[in-house]
Amino acid sequence: MAEDDADDLVQSDEHDVVVHLKMSNRSMGTARERLDITMLAEQLGEAVLDAKVGEYDGDEYGGGECLLFFAGPNADQLYAVLHSILRTHQLGRGAMVQLQYGSGEPITKRI
Repeated sequence: MAEDDADDLVQSDEHDVVVHLKMSNRSMGTARERLDITMLAEQLGEAVLDAKVGEYDGDEYGGGECLLFFAGPNADQLYAVLHSILRTHQLGRGAMVQLQYGSGEPITKRI
């Protein structure tokens, strides 16, 4: 297999960014936390759409955390939009964010 062919297998048109938010307990957090996260997710989703860098792709609760999923053509651009909101939001400070560049290994950053 040629090197260019191998590069094509590693590259993907879609990048993903996953925001990991810690909950106050090992389950699904409190009702108030879930409400606050829903409002934060809506704010992040609108910002991503407004910036035309991707879309909000849903959430997952369990194991003491909430995962917020975002997808778009460029993980760095998604991260820039998300970071600007997360770093100033109480729920976002200390969050872990995974950037997935196609099928490559994810890179983890802390807000």
